Amino acid sequence: MLEEPFMAPLYKPNDELVEIDLQPLFYDVWASADGPAPRDAKWGSIIRRVGKLLNERPVAAKTRKPFDATNTVMDIQLEGGDMAFVRVLKWRVDNLEDRVELWNCARFSAELSILRWLEDNASGLLVPRVLAFDDANGYGLLVTTVLPGLDAMHSYPHLSGVAKEHSVVSWARIAVLMFRIPAPQQFVNPLSKRRQYFHVSPEHTFDTDDRTDLLSFFKSAIATRSARSLKIVNHGEQEHALLCSRLGRLLKGLTPFIADAQKTPAMSRFTLTHRDLNPENILLNETSGEVVGIVDWEYSCRMPACMSADYPSWIRTDIQGSPLYRNQESGLLTFYHEPRGERNRLCDLYEKVVKELDEEYYACLLNGIRLRDALTWIEDAHCYDHDGLYMERWIQNHLFSTVHETDHRSC
Repeated sequence: MLEEPFMAPLYKPNDELVEIDLQPLFYDVWASADGPAPRDAKWGSIIRRVGKLLNERPVAAKTRKPFDATNTVMDIQLEGGDMAFVRVLKWRVDNLEDRVELWNCARFSAELSILRWLEDNASGLLVPRVLAFDDANGYGLLVTTVLPGLDAMHSYPHLSGVAKEHSVVSWARIAVLMFRIPAPQQFVNPLSKRRQYFHVSPEHTFDTDDRTDLLSFFKSAIATRSARSLKIVNHGEQEHALLCSRLGRLLKGLTPFIADAQKTPAMSRFTLTHRDLNPENILLNETSGEVVGIVDWEYSCRMPACMSADYPSWIRTDIQGSPLYRNQESGLLTFYHEPRGERNRLCDLYEKVVKELDEEYYACLLNGIRLRDALTWIEDAHCYDHDGLYMERWIQNHLFSTVHETDHRSC
């Protein structure tokens, strides 16, 4: 059973307004009135497993994506009326060469570890609370509370103008709070019988520690992108050679920006960073626009402060959405919640609020723009910019150009 389409007004990079059919909020739905268990035996098995863990009978369930027993995301309503969010991922690796298996295990471990840590060390942060977890039968099952609100992707387009501004102000307070959490590099993995520690770091980037400076940080990221191109994506030798040359030019162009950032020690201190703060992972009150929750913490790590500070994802202009730097043959589509002029106005509002809240965050926000853009090219463009051609255009325009930029946020 698929829910009705969820339409939202969004904007193309040229500011053309279009109605987009967003991903449904839920897919498969089951209620106890339909029968003692869903027709799919594996789905029913997961629901019964949750009931056993929580010692309460489930009476309804909705999957947040098409059901897959190896990668399940669902909401379950319990007999007493409470709701529980459930995620199932394969936990044990059968083949150490299978990067997908390794990635799924890392995701489960990371989210479980950091949610436990946040519960003990950052009680003011609006994150799910772990209710139960289990790793029986090789599949990890994580049960958390369900946070209120609706994700910004679905809710923001339908807010009033006042509520949209409030969402930006509310996020500024949350961002500064996260910025000030004194997070360690390692988070304890509650599933490990030996109490081993799991490095919370992006799957395809790098590890950091207190001795890592910004230059080392970028050298590590570039080395990983280069290795990924050669060993994982299997690009041709010529493509790989071009990419490596352009990555070298990127590092050369970044060096003055890195040197400027490192003049202020606060810029390069490491902070807790949620690496997947897209609008689907930020929950808003559907009326007021207040930020009421942050979910999907599996891609968290520690980042230099000037890389961690950023604009709200629903008003930020993404460099990959710019016609100048987008591979038209890639099929990549970019839509925004506001036209460019309104995005800039709301970003101005965000800058004003964070400057009043935390001068250090404000400095990191402005001075880290080019560094954050560069990391986007290093990390996220591998799927459509194989040889770095579009990255090279950005490098020339923003790192080596002699033309003064009137808009510090320009892409």
